[in-house]
Amino acid sequence: MAATSTLTQRPVFTAPAASANMIRSDDTDRMPSSEASARGAAIYSQSWLLTIYDWWVLGIVSTYAWACSVPNYTLPWFRRNVRQGQHLDIGVGTGYYLAQTDLTGVQVTLADLNQDALDATKDRLVAEGKVKAEDTRCLLHDITRPLPPSCPKFNSMSLYYLLHCMPGPVPAKTAIFSHLKHNLTPDGVISGASILGQDVRHNLFGRLIMAFGNWNGMFDNRADNAVDFDSALREHFHEVETQVRGVIFLWRASKPKV
Repeated sequence: MAATSTLTQRPVFTAPAASANMIRSDDTDRMPSSEASARGAAIYSQSWLLTIYDWWVLGIVSTYAWACSVPNYTLPWFRRNVRQGQHLDIGVGTGYYLAQTDLTGVQVTLADLNQDALDATKDRLVAEGKVKAEDTRCLLHDITRPLPPSCPKFNSMSLYYLLHCMPGPVPAKTAIFSHLKHNLTPDGVISGASILGQDVRHNLFGRLIMAFGNWNGMFDNRADNAVDFDSALREHFHEVETQVRGVIFLWRASKPKV
């Protein structure tokens, strides 16, 4: 059982108002999203949600609904799997994990379906001195589709609290690995965390959040289970490590099968 602690390391970051010069056209790639994927990301256009996300989702909900404390489990897992060189963060949220990680020698690319989340995350990382604006690329992109040809090979990739938001069963979600592995260096690592819906025991708080999330389209994870995720990862990578903390599936994979 995860320890009951809440996030106290940094204040919640408030999303800035959109502006034409927040991200230059020359460092943002754009690709249209599928309708189903866009529905799940649309809620992150609401600035109030970005404002409370760290406190509510990563603090209260992760600790008490998912029984997986972010400071104790998810954040160390993230830090362990960020490599020097090129790093791709997919589904950026508020940039919390990157903001809590030493990014010395790391060149960050942010990928998301939502421009507001990209803007807020890049501004946060620049303001906190984690990255330089001119070295940080933003990619407005539907990750169910291959990355643009302009993308480099990445030394590490992260997908935290993303897969449970993607539409469809586990095989449909994990189809992304069939193209992401080609953008990973031979010694690179890809990691993430996701909320399971099957073969785990949700408490009352968790069941309420699950019901609401699946009702409003923010989640699609009632059938998500660790066995299917683990099998899918092993189809695409030679080395896979997984564990379940509370109802959270933590995973990392390396040595892509290409």
